[in-house]
Amino acid sequence: MTMRRTTHNQDEPIETQAPRYEMPDTSAHPAPNARHHNEPVAHHNAPAVPQSPTPSDHSEPDQFAQREKARPRSIPIDRAHPPLVFKPAILRPVFMCIFALLCLLMIAALIFCAVYSQKDGGFTPYPGSIYSGQYFLFRILPQIFAGIILIYAQSIVTASMRTIPFTAMADAEPRERYLALFRRLRPLTFLIPSFTGPWQFQFFSVCTWLANFTIPLMSTAFSCIFKDQGWVWAAVQGIAWTLVALYILMLAATIALTMFWRNRWTGLLWDIRSVGHLLPLLSQSNTTSSYNSPEVIQRSSVLQDQLRQRVLDRLGYWQMDGQQGGVWYGIGSVGDGGHTDYKTYDLVLKKPEISPTSSLDDLEAEVRHYRYTPIALRTSVILGSVIFMTLLILAIVLVSFLPQTRLDQGYFPQVPARPGGGAFSAANFLYAFIPSLLGMIMFLLFQSLDDALRIHQPWADMSKSSGEIASKSILADYAACYPFQCTWKALRNGHWRVAVTSFMATIFIFIPILAGGLFMALTNFRGQVKMFPNMPVFGVLLAFLFLYLGCLSLMLPGRQALRIPHPADTLAEIISLSAARETVSDPAFLAVRDTADLKSRLGLDRSDPREQSMWYFGVSRDERYESVRPMKRFTEKRMRSHRST
Repeated sequence: MTMRRTTHNQDEPIETQAPRYEMPDTSAHPAPNARHHNEPVAHHNAPAVPQSPTPSDHSEPDQFAQREKARPRSIPIDRAHPPLVFKPAILRPVFMCIFALLCLLMIAALIFCAVYSQKDGGFTPYPGSIYSGQYFLFRILPQIFAGIILIYAQSIVTASMRTIPFTAMADAEPRERYLALFRRLRPLTFLIPSFTGPWQFQFFSVCTWLANFTIPLMSTAFSCIFKDQGWVWAAVQGIAWTLVALYILMLAATIALTMFWRNRWTGLLWDIRSVGHLLPLLSQSNTTSSYNSPEVIQRSSVLQDQLRQRVLDRLGYWQMDGQQGGVWYGIGSVGDGGHTDYKTYDLVLKKPEISPTSSLDDLEAEVRHYRYTPIALRTSVILGSVIFMTLLILAIVLVSFLPQTRLDQGYFPQVPARPGGGAFSAANFLYAFIPSLLGMIMFLLFQSLDDALRIHQPWADMSKSSGEIASKSILADYAACYPFQCTWKALRNGHWRVAVTSFMATIFIFIPILAGGLFMALTNFRGQVKMFPNMPVFGVLLAFLFLYLGCLSLMLPGRQALRIPHPADTLAEIISLSAARETVSDPAFLAVRDTADLKSRLGLDRSDPREQSMWYFGVSRDERYESVRPMKRFTEKRMRSHRST
C-alpha cells in the first residue's frame, strides 16, 4: 500500500516535504508532509479523530487493549492542515528585532563614549563627591542597561531550548530526530553555555554566557582622569572596546538565531508550557505503552536504554494506514504500531516485590524508595548556602562597623590607583570587577534554585493526598514563564514561595550591579589614596544580601513534597511521569484545537475554581506505577498519591 502524494514547490523546506520514495507497510519511514506555512491553506474544521484513543498498556485486558490489537499501523499523512509553525512570542521576528536593536544601541553608545572621551579628554568635571548624580550615571546606570540585555538574552535561550526538541521531532530527517526526546528543555545553569541543538542556538548560548561578564566589565568602563588641574570623568578605552566586541558578537548571534527561527517548521500548534499542554500530543499516540513500566518510571539513570525504540519518534499529523479520515496531531512512530512484543532494553532490573493483592498503602510505601531532588534543592546544598551567607553577612557587618576597620574610613588598595593610558586604573578595575563578578555568580546560582522550584512545584501539588485543580497542577507553567510573569501566576495560584523566589531571582541582578559600583579610589584630606565606598550603595547591597539569605532560608522547610521519582528535564522524562492509560485516554485531551479549547475542557473557564478538573500524581490498582492521573470526584473515598516521609 502506498500513500497519496501532493506536489510540492521545489523551494519548500525539507521539514514539510514528502519523502521521495514509496512507503511499504513493513518498513518505518519518516515523512511529515504538511504544506509550507507561506502557502495558502484551506480553512476547515478541527481534524477528525478515531472513535477510541490509543491505550497506553497493551497487556491490560480492557476495551482499549482489545481495540489496539486490531488497530492498523499509524503513518504520517500527506495533505494540507494548519501549519505547525507556532513559536513562543520572544522568538518571533518582532521581539528578536527589539533585542537586536538593544544590542545595536548599546554598541553605538559605547563607541560614542570611547571616541568622544578619547578626542576631548573626558566628559564632564568630577564634582568632588561620590554622592552625586554623576556617580550614579557613570558607575551604576551602565550596569543596569547591561543587566536588562542579559535577562532578555537568557529568556531567548530558555524559550529556544524548550522549543528545539519539538522542532527536531518534526523534522523529516531521522538524523535530526535522533534522541530529540532526551534533549533538555531548560538550561542546566547559565554558569556554562548550552551546547545542544543547531549551531545558531549554540552560538547564541555562548554569547549569552559571555554576556555574564558585561556587568562586571561595565562597572569598570568609566573612571576619573586628571586633566587641566582637575579630575574629569572618562571612558576606559580598553574596557569600552572589549564591551563593543562582546555586543557585536551578541548582535551577530541574534541575527543568526532570528534567521533560524524565521519560517521554521516547529511542529507545534500551540506552546507546550506544561504537562497539560503536552498530554494532547499523547492522546492518540502509538508510543505511550513504552513508558508504562515501573522500571522506566523509577530508573532515570538508564531511561535512554529503556526507551531505545523511542529515539526516532515523530511529531506531526497522523492517520491510520489504509483508512480515510481519522486524522490526529501528536507524537507517533512509524512501523511498530505501538506493539512492543520484544524487550526494549537489555538491562535486567529488579522489579518491586509487590503482590498483586497489595494495598495502595503498600504500593505507595514501595515507590517512596525512588525519589529525586535537584541538586539546588537538596538539604546539604540549601543548608550549606544558608550557613555560608550567614557567615558572609556577619563578617561584612563586623568589618564594616568596628571602630578599627570602619568601611567609611577607606582602605589602601595595595595596587596602583593612578589612571594610566586609556584612563585605566588598576585599583578601580580590581575593586569593581571582582565584587561584581562574585555578585554575578550569586545571581546565577540563585537562578538555578528558582528554576528547580518552578519545575517541581506543580508535581508537589499533585502529590497531595487530595490532588489539585488543573490550574495549579497540570497547567502550572512556571518553568516556561518570563521574568515577573511567573511571579504573577504563582500569586494567583497561591504558591507564595514560588512567587517570592521567582521575583527575587530577577531582582538579584542588582547584587552584581551595586557591587561593581561600590568602591572608588579617592584622595583623603591627608593626601592618602584609598578605596572609599559609596555608603548608600553599600546599605542597599547589604539589604539585598539579607534578602538573599531570607530566600535561601525560605527553602529549608517543606521540600519533601518536591521530590519525584526522577528528573523532569526532558520530554521522555516528563512523558514517563504522565503517560498513564487513564490520563492519555481522558476525553479532555482528544482533538484539542488550541490552548483555549484545552483550558475550557479542564474547567478553567468556570467562575468557581472548585469546578476545575482534579489531578494527582501517584499509583492506582490497575497501573502500579506513579503517574499523573485524573481524580474521580465523589467516587473515590480517599484520594491517592505518593506521600513523602
